[in-house]
Amino acid sequence: MKTRKTVALLLSAILLLGLLAACGPQDDTTTDTTGTPGGTDTTPAPTPTGQQPGVTSPDPGTEPGDPGTDPSAPVRPANFNSKTPRDTFVIGTPEMNGDFINGFGNSSYDKAIKVLLGYYEHHSATYYTTAGGQIALNTTVVRNVSTSVDADGNKTYTFDLNPDLKWSDGTPITADEYVAGLMLYASPEFQEAGASSAAGDGLLGGEAYIEGETKVFAGAHVLGPNSFSLTIDAEQLPYFWETSYVMYHPIPMRVWLPGISIVSGPEGSSFSGDITPLCANIVENERYGPSVSSGPYMFVSFDGTTVLLQRNPYFAGDPEGYMPTFEWIIQMVVSDVTDVDMVIAGDLDLSGGNIEGSKIEAAKASEFAVAYSYLRAGYGMLAFACDYPPVDDPNVRWAVSCMIDRNAIIDHVLEGYGGTVDAAYGMAQWTYQSRRREIAQRLQPIAFNLDRANDFLDQTDWVFEADGSTPFDRSKVNAAGTYMRHNSAGEMLVIHHLSASTSVGGAIESEVIKNSPMIGMKYELTHGDFNDLLDNYYFGYELGPDRYFHAFNLASNYSAVPDPYWDSWHSDMLGSWENSSQYATPELDAIIMEMRSLDPSETERHADLWVEFQVEWQRGLPQIPLYSNEYFDIYNNVIVSLPTSPYASFEEIICQVEKWPE
Repeated sequence: MKTRKTVALLLSAILLLGLLAACGPQDDTTTDTTGTPGGTDTTPAPTPTGQQPGVTSPDPGTEPGDPGTDPSAPVRPANFNSKTPRDTFVIGTPEMNGDFINGFGNSSYDKAIKVLLGYYEHHSATYYTTAGGQIALNTTVVRNVSTSVDADGNKTYTFDLNPDLKWSDGTPITADEYVAGLMLYASPEFQEAGASSAAGDGLLGGEAYIEGETKVFAGAHVLGPNSFSLTIDAEQLPYFWETSYVMYHPIPMRVWLPGISIVSGPEGSSFSGDITPLCANIVENERYGPSVSSGPYMFVSFDGTTVLLQRNPYFAGDPEGYMPTFEWIIQMVVSDVTDVDMVIAGDLDLSGGNIEGSKIEAAKASEFAVAYSYLRAGYGMLAFACDYPPVDDPNVRWAVSCMIDRNAIIDHVLEGYGGTVDAAYGMAQWTYQSRRREIAQRLQPIAFNLDRANDFLDQTDWVFEADGSTPFDRSKVNAAGTYMRHNSAGEMLVIHHLSASTSVGGAIESEVIKNSPMIGMKYELTHGDFNDLLDNYYFGYELGPDRYFHAFNLASNYSAVPDPYWDSWHSDMLGSWENSSQYATPELDAIIMEMRSLDPSETERHADLWVEFQVEWQRGLPQIPLYSNEYFDIYNNVIVSLPTSPYASFEEIICQVEKWPE
């Protein structure tokens, strides 16, 4: 089955700024040192580890990395200095872009608002991700689910909803609206209006509906006011993360699609009319200020720097049955220099996802702050535009990796709270935990070595002086950068790097300024804002002659469904923003398709293939993995506890958070 070139916006995760990686972790953590590829693995056994959905694996636990912050046994502090109201939860983040419904690229700071409103998979979805990284049935939403397989091997999930589900305006949430959510996001009309989604992937009739060949979605049926079914195409089974195919949340039809209903019959479901003109309103208006919500909070306002949310009085409870304790949520843009200081001073309740040692130590030293830690299911990296010379040559990418002292970056930024990784993984992932010694043996070491960097460049066309014919003499390089490599056309070896102003970016800049002249490379680093960085990273391939940047410092976190097909590494995504690095190989394609085509019970085979994926990915090195680390959610001691994890940021567990009474 041909699959649409779209991305599951859970990273598919979302790429995060390499400084704070998002008020929580994540579709995607580390402590201390990592195993050294080719050497001895000295990684200490971590406290939290992820779980693969549907599989019993070691419980990541709720204990943080720092003793004394066990959320199961909070101790009331003797003193408080909180300046925030007891009925309000205030979070500090870097800038947001203001997209508050699913279907649009964004940072995880915007994603947090989507989750709180119910416009992302969690509070109102059929399935949700547990704090341990498993996909579980949301029994607050679903009263009963049953499955059946027909003669052709198609597998149907039938959902009976709890009848008391309501939108924030008090109107019932119906089965039609779950089916409408699937069909809207999968529709060509919504895609043409600017949205992007993996909706419909894997479902019966999904391809034909997505491609506009039919208006009827064969694998979706409304069976009653509170009952509907979704059918997985037999050609897509087995699938290792099977239940993710039927993980959907509702949309408010009377607001988003007024005058439209779902027509459902034996052949499937369709909309009763043309949704094209209605999609524009969703994209132009609802996207930035959703009128109603199904999650624990309702949208009130966003002024460009501060989001204000109010408690949804009709919310039925989170997937574990908890109800929100705060009347108001305020998420505001603050400086990443002062955010933790603001928590300590009582001006913020939470600064999430901190990685810098200086901040962590300041929080630990304060009687008014708690530093709650967990390993990261992701990594910070230097990402390349692999279709753009000179970084289209893997030897150039490897040379850059040997030019940067990653340990110096870790020492400068993380100050002991992280370590290096050598491929596309995070330390909290269950696959890494089960195969970490093999990973250490199979991967090539990425190490600071200027001689080796020059060796890699000697295998490229950048082996000449300025005339394009005189051989480059590495003994002539100097710190002033007056002797540079050129190719046979006489072009200088230049790499343009776009960086947001972060401590990671600053540490990289220090490394490349110092080391790039010593390999005959001109490495220019430009500072820009986060949105500029994401635009150039995702859409640089569209810029043609206006293209400029080759490299970007970012970070990525993995969800409970770390499917590398949707995670930018399959050739189906080439030529689109979904393959952000514009990198794929036939070997990766084959490994990816086998990984995802396993039965959920085949965990050992999946882990074996995961290792092969990492080895093949590292061969081309489309990104330089810089670090994986320990996240610290730093919160004011007025908060009783904050049981976040690599797979559950504050927005997922918000209903379990409360403040000590006066």
